[in-house]
Amino acid sequence: MNDKRRHKRFSVDIFGINGKIMFANEVEILDISLGGVSLKVDRRLNIGTEYALKMRSNDQMISVKGSVVWSKISGTKKGSRGDVIPIYSAGIRFNDVLGEKAEELARFIERVTNYTHEEAHRLSGLRFNMRFPISAPGRAVLDLSEHYALKKLSLGGMLIESAGPLAIEDRIPMELFLPGERRIQFVGRIASCFTVPDADPSKCDIGIEFLEMPVNDKSALKEFIFLLDKSGDAP
Repeated sequence: MNDKRRHKRFSVDIFGINGKIMFANEVEILDISLGGVSLKVDRRLNIGTEYALKMRSNDQMISVKGSVVWSKISGTKKGSRGDVIPIYSAGIRFNDVLGEKAEELARFIERVTNYTHEEAHRLSGLRFNMRFPISAPGRAVLDLSEHYALKKLSLGGMLIESAGPLAIEDRIPMELFLPGERRIQFVGRIASCFTVPDADPSKCDIGIEFLEMPVNDKSALKEFIFLLDKSGDAP
């Protein structure tokens, strides 16, 4: 993001503001267990990163969190512009799926596989990570999201810190959580992406341009930036 910017930028690290990147393009669940899920997805998932997962089957949905334990290229497809898009396979281990959540997950497994929820519990008791293949394509949908930290903000875009890189020029649905529990939704264009030196675990500074932001959300953003400007927090 070059220095000849149209909008004044504000450093906001001290506010602890964060947001969410939604990845829900093309995801196919291959198999599932009480311990985790394996899937195919059209973007690389970062090993060690925790994602929020929403799995749907018909009118039923379950929300869990999980960390990527492996990820590899498993094929390619041709994009709308004739470009070659890599397809990845990945394994995600569920985090803190206990008690009622485990029961809910077992019932979900029953809906999307040929196993009953009692069988899922019994077999997983013998081997917690025993995988149950999805019985029919389209029976389950998986939404992925990843959180980021906000570093700089302007009316036209922002600088964020993310756990992994994003492809330049990609356009991704995103959310930004402002103080006062105000959530702003928009499409973000990836304008720049740089690895943060000496970060452990690795982090990336990513420049985002705001696109397709609803009028009410744009007004909320302007109001917040006006308060920042009034308080003199611009660099």
